[in-house]
Amino acid sequence: MTVKFDEVDAKNYDVLVNENDYGKLTFDEEQGAWVLWPNSIDDGVTYFEDLEETKEAIADEIKDYSENN
Repeated sequence: MTVKFDEVDAKNYDVLVNENDYGKLTFDEEQGAWVLWPNSIDDGVTYFEDLEETKEAIADEIKDYSENN
C-alpha cells in the first residue's frame, strides 16, 4: 500500500492511496492545523500544525485500517 501526497500549492495537497484519489489535505488558517477531507465522508479530520507530522499520522492510519479490514 502506498500513500502519496501531491502538492497542489503550499497549503493544499491531493492524497493518493495506491495511485487512487483518496481526498484532499488543506491547511486551515483559523485552526492553525492541517485538515484531511477524505472523499468517502462528508467531514474533515483535523491533525497538526506540522505538515510532516500530519502526513506521517495519515499514512499510518490508512495503512493500519487496511491491515485490519
